[in-house]
Amino acid sequence: MDNQLLIRELAMRIFLILAALLILTACGESSSKNDPYNPNAKWQPGEFMPSSYYANRCIDPRSNQNYQDLIGSYVDENNWIRSWSNETYLWYNELPDIDPAIIPEPIDYFKLMKTSYKTSNGTPKDRFHFTENTKKSVQYTESGISAGYGFDYKLIEKYPPRKAVIVYSEPNSPATDNNIKRGAEIISIDGTAFIDGDADILNAGLIPETLGEYHTFVIKDLNATSTRTIVLKSSEMATVPVYTQKIIEREDKKIGYLVLNTFATFIAEQQLIDAIKLFKNHPINELIVDLRYNGGGFLGISATLATMIAGNNAVGKIFEQTKFNDKHPTYNPVSGNLNTPELFSTTTSGIFSPVKITIPTLDLSRVLILSTDNTASASEALINGLRGIDKEVILIGEKTHGKPYGFYGTDNCGTTYYTIQLKGENAKGFGDYTDGFIPSAIDNGTNQVRGCNVFDDLTRPLGDENERMLATALHFVENNECPISAHNSASKSEHPLSAVRGEVIRRYPSTGLLIR
Repeated sequence: MDNQLLIRELAMRIFLILAALLILTACGESSSKNDPYNPNAKWQPGEFMPSSYYANRCIDPRSNQNYQDLIGSYVDENNWIRSWSNETYLWYNELPDIDPAIIPEPIDYFKLMKTSYKTSNGTPKDRFHFTENTKKSVQYTESGISAGYGFDYKLIEKYPPRKAVIVYSEPNSPATDNNIKRGAEIISIDGTAFIDGDADILNAGLIPETLGEYHTFVIKDLNATSTRTIVLKSSEMATVPVYTQKIIEREDKKIGYLVLNTFATFIAEQQLIDAIKLFKNHPINELIVDLRYNGGGFLGISATLATMIAGNNAVGKIFEQTKFNDKHPTYNPVSGNLNTPELFSTTTSGIFSPVKITIPTLDLSRVLILSTDNTASASEALINGLRGIDKEVILIGEKTHGKPYGFYGTDNCGTTYYTIQLKGENAKGFGDYTDGFIPSAIDNGTNQVRGCNVFDDLTRPLGDENERMLATALHFVENNECPISAHNSASKSEHPLSAVRGEVIRRYPSTGLLIR
């Protein structure tokens, strides 16, 4: 009898154990089905998990005070790119849907996540898709520091026979220490001819990856009959956003002139405030803002400059209204906040410092802007925003680049990704300038801006009153019209660098890869 009871008790225990195992297995399967992260999940075309499920799951996870990544795979990183693009890309419905498992390099996968459509004039609709190393990106954004020599150059010819000419050198840099000035031509790098040499060698010399690299340059200075050889060491270079500023006196007028080369670093805002204070303390009648090499940056800093130009009667008006894709008609998909317009404000943007300060204003009725095809993004927003509240803009130079779009750099696994997420419109609802603003005889309220068409002059320093673009602007201030001599190309008797076109290549972000 005791044995039978023992057998029954054992049988009951075995039954309970088996039942518990079945329950645990069922719960585990249910949990697995509800768990959004499944490393073995297969790609299903048209089906997207939220990008947050894959965020910070990395091939090489970081663990420091700023980042606590999880171990992941390239498929996880690609899945994040795919879902994030689907959520935030302005033209998400024009994206290809590519299996994240078939491309082992996330940056290569990202390069494919953009529209293939073109504008009305045949240029790619999205020319602005790029990535940066996050560490370098943060360093430059906060302090303007990057590895380089301290010069920027204009690539006049991208294809062999290539040609590159220095457009300016930063103060206190290896470039200025070696007397490299505007107009100097790069002849060779590390023994490789620039005109037709190996692009990999040229790229490595032009865009040093690390500090302390030595590269040998042969240059030909402006108007020199021979070349010279110099060895440059890549150093920590601090960009000076306000490159130069001065007051020019012509008859009964004082004309403020400043060269602003970027909106893309926090320090630009304070430097602009200091420049405007100078003009306010020595009251000026007109202002010329030289944006010929300014590729853009922070919209908030552009709005700060716009308010300082326009004055108190602009405060509270719309500088720019941002439009996201049709999934997000009222909210910013990146911040999650209500989508509110960027306004003309009496204080700083809060980008440079969380404590906003009151900004000086000039209360001008118009501004003259010097432009080239390198004038883009936040620089074009300045033009568009001022015209949106009926402040006159006079455009001197070439047509601008054509970038009414913007993005929020987003880090994942050590790479910061930039994909077009928004379009900007001014207070009048205009934002269709994908082919740039064009200096024209009249202002049509849209893409044509009253001004003078004239090319960049590399034969004289920036700020020289005889430099072609500045001289044209000064003539316009004095006569309210373009000079007869304003034209698109140099005459046969003039120096070949007195009127040139080309792409300005900046050391940061490193967009200077030569066409192979």
